[in-house]
Amino acid sequence: MKKIYDLFRLTRPANVLIAVLSVLLAAGLSGSLDPIHDVTLAVISAALVMMGSNIINDIYDINIDRINKPGRPIAAGSVTVQEAYYLFFAVNIIALICAFIISMMMMLIALLVILLLVLYSSRFKRTVIWGNLVVSTCTAAAFIYGGLAVGRIDVVLFPAVFAFLFHFGREIIKDIEDIEGDRREGAKTLAIRYGPQIAARLILFVFVVLVVVTILPYILNIYNGLYMTIVILGIYPILTIVWYQAHTNPVPSKMGMMSQLLKVDMLVGLAAIYLG
Repeated sequence: MKKIYDLFRLTRPANVLIAVLSVLLAAGLSGSLDPIHDVTLAVISAALVMMGSNIINDIYDINIDRINKPGRPIAAGSVTVQEAYYLFFAVNIIALICAFIISMMMMLIALLVILLLVLYSSRFKRTVIWGNLVVSTCTAAAFIYGGLAVGRIDVVLFPAVFAFLFHFGREIIKDIEDIEGDRREGAKTLAIRYGPQIAARLILFVFVVLVVVTILPYILNIYNGLYMTIVILGIYPILTIVWYQAHTNPVPSKMGMMSQLLKVDMLVGLAAIYLG
């Protein structure tokens, strides 16, 4: 049972839940979850792809995690690299099968996202900006995935842009958080190459763009006043707090807290879109 629990932790269930909710929300924005079997398969496929991305990330980051996050299953030795690879291939194969049952296009998107996430973990993560862009793009793809499942891409464009910008800012926060382990492994992230203060400036820019973009659908009467109220009360204050901490006190422990705060705030953003 301990092994099963550790394998479960390896998939990072909180991240998987956000992917599942993103696909469900994207499908629901069309006004219907029909065809329900396609939506169900899309949710399962997206969840498994997210599991796979978390697994391969921990495989490649084993040395970094021994410094930054020693409690993670592979870094702690409770799951072997071989076991992690077995689980990685299993979840991705099932994910591709589920996507193929829906359509060839869905399978190709799933395959592209899987390949991008593998390249992220193996190469792009240790570069300036490119890794951040890859993860943000793949996260936004969850909304496209849900829209495709019900044949409505138009209603998911704004949520996809929101997700991209939100995750882009969070990925830079995580770069600051992981700066010590990344530096020892020879990574060249933005925070390492230019310093936390420059990274904080980019976070501010991304968050300002996010604020502007989140106002647009309200101005265009796409989302209602309840959406705007939730965004003003539940999103903007968190973005301000996170940026302020990154600007004034960018120590790893604080950045870890800010990263987790943003993860929780993603659920608030999903609620705003759903209720709007």
